[in-house]
Amino acid sequence: MRIGVRNTYIPNHIRLTAALHFYATGSFLRDIGQDFVCPMSKSTLCLVIKEVTFIIQDKLMQKYIRFPTSADEQNIVKQRFFNATGFPGVIGAVDCTHIKIKKPHIEVEHCYRNRKGYFSKNVQLICDFDLKILGCYARYGGSTHDAFIWENSAIKKFLEVNHRQNNDSIWLLGDSGYPLQPWLMTPFRNSENASQRTFNAKHINARNCIERLNGVLKKVFACLSFERGLMVSPAYAGSIVNVCCVLHNYRKNHNLPMPEVQEHQQTETDSSDLYSTISVLNEGRRVRESITRNYFH
Repeated sequence: MRIGVRNTYIPNHIRLTAALHFYATGSFLRDIGQDFVCPMSKSTLCLVIKEVTFIIQDKLMQKYIRFPTSADEQNIVKQRFFNATGFPGVIGAVDCTHIKIKKPHIEVEHCYRNRKGYFSKNVQLICDFDLKILGCYARYGGSTHDAFIWENSAIKKFLEVNHRQNNDSIWLLGDSGYPLQPWLMTPFRNSENASQRTFNAKHINARNCIERLNGVLKKVFACLSFERGLMVSPAYAGSIVNVCCVLHNYRKNHNLPMPEVQEHQQTETDSSDLYSTISVLNEGRRVRESITRNYFH
């Protein structure tokens, strides 16, 4: 044994391996600790995973998860969406996904019980057409409506200010659970003509990337799957979600293969236009009608 080195010392590469093993498999800590690659006690493993999680979140999240803010970045994303789907002006698709967690303290458990009856974090994700994550917001509990999370997100505020200042033709795509806004296009609830039906069909096709992203994340990082769930506190669960999103973009940047996932059919959800003021809603309708008239007539 080297002098000055404790016999309980765990090399950094073993720490990282143990954490990656947990993210990828969602295995119980005891199973990971008994693995021959990273043998350690359950208590030590718990500390190691938390340490690695916070390091990756604090040091790498802003580097690997960035929303396109410059005109050049936005034009690249817009052109990719348009070439693939024929839908103009799109710089991303937004949706929320539920990540199962353990039952929180009784004082706050109502914040995390979702409409399906289990406890979860409701995580807002934004991605481009190629499933690169542009935004991850893992703050809120499962009882929080998708539209409320959107209204309180930094990206919504950025797009609103951008529209007010520049009136640029850029927007995200959201399902009918989101409010129609000039910077957030939702489908027509009751399509009245062929142009509106074409708009809805193109919208579904372009927005499908966020559905595929949700499937890929939970397949690559099994700790996020419903079958496993994150049996940790809500705040810590949000950090693990953030890290899995960072690692997903790292995989994308290095061209690692993505698994095939079954595409989910879009389902109707309650409209949340109530989150928009009348002026914003009317401006959103004007923009949507302009897209329909100019591109899908």
